[in-house]
Amino acid sequence: MQQQAEDLEAIRVDLDEKLNQAYDVRDEVNDIKKDMGECEIPVNIAMRRSELEALSERLDRINDDFGDLRQADEDFDGDSASEQEIKRTI
Repeated sequence: MQQQAEDLEAIRVDLDEKLNQAYDVRDEVNDIKKDMGECEIPVNIAMRRSELEALSERLDRINDDFGDLRQADEDFDGDSASEQEIKRTI
């Protein structure tokens, strides 16, 4: 019975050591993930998608504003100096 208790104690110690090693590895992996930040592919893709959507919205607004300026130029009935100013703006 004493031998079995000693064997079980040795197994418990071995298991504790392996669990501590596993926890250390898990902590290292978490540290690496934290250091990588946006380098993780899914995070990077999501960030770039968001940036592209924002850029697309800004580009649409610029195109709309440019179209409005062109329409204002076509509709303008002023003198040539003011028309030149509008053309420079466009």
